[in-house]
Order: sequence, then C-alpha cells, then structure tokens
Amino acid sequence: MTDNANVYKYEFECKLTMIGGLGFGEVVFVLVIILVLFGPNKIPELARAVGGALGEFKTAQKAAEFDLSGFDELNRQNAEKKKQEAAALNEKIIKMAEDAGISAEGKTTDELLVLIAAKMNEADSENSKTDETDNGISESELNETAPAEETAKAEA
Repeated sequence: MTDNANVYKYEFECKLTMIGGLGFGEVVFVLVIILVLFGPNKIPELARAVGGALGEFKTAQKAAEFDLSGFDELNRQNAEKKKQEAAALNEKIIKMAEDAGISAEGKTTDELLVLIAAKMNEADSENSKTDETDNGISESELNETAPAEETAKAEA
C-alpha cells in the first residue's frame, strides 16, 4: 500500500505543478499575496467575478464552436449543391453535343464545347451562304442597283 500512496502523492504533486508550471509553495505564496492585497472581505467578490468571467468565456467558446460547426455544414451543403449544378451542366453539354451529331464518348466537357462552337460556326457560315443565294440577287446586281438608288435620291 505504500507504493500506491507514493503514486497518489506523486500524481497530486504533478497536478499541482501543472497549474501554469507553478509548484505548491508558489501557489500558496500567490494566494497569500492576494489575501493581503484584497483583504478577506473582497476575496469572495473577486472569486465570483473570476467565476462569472470564466462562465461567460466558456459560453462564448461553445457559441463559437456551434457557429463554426454550422459554417462547416453550410460549406458542405454549398459544395454538394455546386457538384449537382456541375453534373447538370455536364449533362446539358453532352445532350447538346449529341443533338449536334457529336460523339461525347471519351471527350471532356471543354472539348465538347469547342466542338459544339465549331459546329455552330460552320452552320452559321452555311446559313449566310444560303441567305445570299435565297434572295436571288447576285452580288454584282446588288452593286449595280445601289448607285442607281443613290442617284435617284440625289435627283429628288
């Protein structure tokens, strides 16, 4: 039993020295100085004030931890929402590529977008060529009628 008593005594001494690295004698010295400075009547008020401040600190600490955990949850939700939006956008790009007759297999969305843009430019250039031929007027006829219209306006 003496071994157990020594162990408990050692643990007690270790716990006392853990208070800011102060030993037992130093803690007693600080308490005596506090007693002399504040007197026996002010010590209970001082202890209440310190206890209240520690309580407020712990409450604020718990509130901050709660806010941070809520912030983490909000970040997780935003990340999940962004993933869903990105997946929906990728599906739309793949559908656009398939509608344009482009195979989406083995291609990234960036590659598909480039191919879709090229296909659209190609279609636009074909449409502009067909628009010129659809109106039945050649470029030379268009150039010939333009000066005649200008002279008619000048005469009037």
